[in-house]
Amino acid sequence: MEYALVLLWFVVYQALAFAALPLAARLFPRFPDRGAAFALPIAVVVMTVVGFWVGHVGFGRWIAFLGVGVLLGLSGLVLWSAGSLRPGGDRPLGDAVPLRAYAETAIVFGVAFALLVAVRAVDPSVHPGGGEKFLDFGILKSLLRAEVLPPQDMWWAGEHVLYYYGGHLASALLTHLTGTETQYAYNLALSGFYAMLVTGAYGLAGALADARGASRRVGGAFGAFFVGFAANLVTAVTGLVWLLPDETARGVADWVASPIADSTSGTLLTEGLSEFGYWAPSRVIPGTINEFPLFAFLNGDLHGHMLSTPFLLSIAALGFAYYRTGPSALRRRQMLVFGVLPIVVGLLGLVNVWSFPTALGVVWLAVLFAPATPTSLFPGVSTDERDARRDAERTDGGESASATGTATQSAGRLVLDEARRIGGAFAVTGVVAAAAVAWVAPFVFGILLRSATNRSLAVLPEQSSAVGLLLVHGAFLLVFAAFLWPRARTALAVRPARAGLLALAVAAFAWQLGYPVLVLVVPLLAVGWLLLRTVGGRTERGVGYETVLIVAGTGLVTLVEFVYVQDNAIGGRFNTVFKVYMQVWVLWATAAGAALASLVSSAGPADWRLPALGIDRKGVMTGVAALLVVSTALYGALALGGHFTSEANRIDDPTLAGKAYVEDDHPDEAAAIKWLDDRAGQPHIVSPPGREVYSWSSPAASLTGLPTVVGWVYQEGVYRGSEKSDLRASDVDLVYTGTWDDRAELLDKYDVRYVYVGPSAHDQYDDEDLRFEQYPGIEEAFREGDVVVYEVTDA
Repeated sequence: MEYALVLLWFVVYQALAFAALPLAARLFPRFPDRGAAFALPIAVVVMTVVGFWVGHVGFGRWIAFLGVGVLLGLSGLVLWSAGSLRPGGDRPLGDAVPLRAYAETAIVFGVAFALLVAVRAVDPSVHPGGGEKFLDFGILKSLLRAEVLPPQDMWWAGEHVLYYYGGHLASALLTHLTGTETQYAYNLALSGFYAMLVTGAYGLAGALADARGASRRVGGAFGAFFVGFAANLVTAVTGLVWLLPDETARGVADWVASPIADSTSGTLLTEGLSEFGYWAPSRVIPGTINEFPLFAFLNGDLHGHMLSTPFLLSIAALGFAYYRTGPSALRRRQMLVFGVLPIVVGLLGLVNVWSFPTALGVVWLAVLFAPATPTSLFPGVSTDERDARRDAERTDGGESASATGTATQSAGRLVLDEARRIGGAFAVTGVVAAAAVAWVAPFVFGILLRSATNRSLAVLPEQSSAVGLLLVHGAFLLVFAAFLWPRARTALAVRPARAGLLALAVAAFAWQLGYPVLVLVVPLLAVGWLLLRTVGGRTERGVGYETVLIVAGTGLVTLVEFVYVQDNAIGGRFNTVFKVYMQVWVLWATAAGAALASLVSSAGPADWRLPALGIDRKGVMTGVAALLVVSTALYGALALGGHFTSEANRIDDPTLAGKAYVEDDHPDEAAAIKWLDDRAGQPHIVSPPGREVYSWSSPAASLTGLPTVVGWVYQEGVYRGSEKSDLRASDVDLVYTGTWDDRAELLDKYDVRYVYVGPSAHDQYDDEDLRFEQYPGIEEAFREGDVVVYEVTDA
């Protein structure tokens, strides 16, 4: 085990977080930890943005240190402006740098970091099966070899990658900064992003709970748990069903599983926990992927939908910082919305394009529901006295004056005011979107628009069943219903009888349409929206920004039931639900942490009680919280238990070496791949086309970052079009089987330096065709057994 490397990376992570503390404190002054939990993501944002822009001129290890220099410079400017560094300044340095909060978040980060390091140490392999590790490692290696951005595509020699690579860029900069070999850096970067996510959830959920009058540590602990360790209810429901007598259990399991029978979770339900595997609960709703962070990081891809999560939480936190800023603090509000958010939103799009619309949606909701009128952010645009008075009342928590004013307004005026506010928030978000695109313009115009031609919007996919929705989202839906219902009764004067009749009517309507989401999810969206726009629902004991995140998640879950992105990767809404549900989990888990902390504390309405049993709301909710923690933790206990005891994992010899398995599983190719990896720069190679994805194909390019003429044919067909990809694959076949004239022409066309002849070539082509040394201008450069690497000296 490489303990020194683990310690080095932890120290570097914490040093970066410490360097960014003044920036975090400036951005999040009203957070209980003054933003310490987001110091590291801020540092990574600064480094990556610097690396991205300067990297288009020149890229190398020096850029990582340049990014650190810019970070230190920005923090120094913040301290200087606050008077902490100036002689005779009026603010001590200790006040500007929240050291105690930094130490607390460092502990949270350390626990999460150690957990994932342990997970990866027993199964560190960058293998091609069951995920995107070959793709992710290849992009990371290509970046580390690059002399300029964007990185070369290791599966499409001669052109740059058509993929969002911001998370890999951040990982490459951390790799350069620590001087770590890539196979170790892959796992250490992955562990760091997981720890950033958990720490961010701890900080934001704690701040949300504190704003509701609950314990920030309880809220933070719940948030960190739900984001980093909790899973959906598939495992718990399976275990509960099979506690019944066998015959009864089988009948119940078949009944529950029938709507999701085509998924692996359906199979698990019918077979019981004796057949448990960590994979099944991530496939619940047929035709989709329903991942959650623990599964994703346990599976171990260094992929955009995972690496983007700390930045999505950072945007949610910046939205909360804006939400808590009073209307009178115009410059600060403008700084947050027009200065900071576009940078982070733009970077998020570079890390994971799927998260870009979600980030803008969070910005829109934060601006819409904040006390200040959205249009007040624009220079020269002022609100009338009525809006200003209403803003002040909402900020102060006042009810009577605003309630009276609202009561005297006509319904038409209310609709007009709401439409004006919604339109203003859209206008603000449009500016943020334009500025965000400008911050990553080379990516948008050089890569994204080219790959977007293979995608289009489609509508009305096959609907999720009620069982599927409840198994995936049920834990969160229960927390949110418990949190919102008593507040809705108080703020909206909801009568239970009328609410029950309305619920029955909606349920009947949704049943006829076949849209369970209208019953299970949309009511939370409607109630949350109304509470956020009602002063009575926004008092200290009402709702706050946690409900903004609830509304954001419900909007996403509802949206993918009606609209999806159709691409040529796989049919239907497979990818859309896959990428969107991860974002829903992060937003909802953080909100659930804060909401549950409020429910188990003395804060909030006291409607939930069982007087006949002598149990008050706090007792009921404490029991609910315990049940939720146990039921959602069962997956983690079983998955990690199996992970650490599996005979297939390297328990006896823990290591973070991602390529260590190659010598054991593919000894015939290990030496040749290492020899190629030692080549300087990015000379082009040719290797047999990878026609079978998620298999041991194109290893020479994937594990070295050297561009091959075509790697995984299907994958490149998704980005560039299947016709182009198939044509290149045919060209490669001709390199191995054609006449010398054909081979020479193609080797020159693709600027090939090395020809790789390994087991795949021997399986696909005649051995006689593979004797490249018989041709002029080609020499044998490396040989081990039947694996040969030829060098093209003069084709």
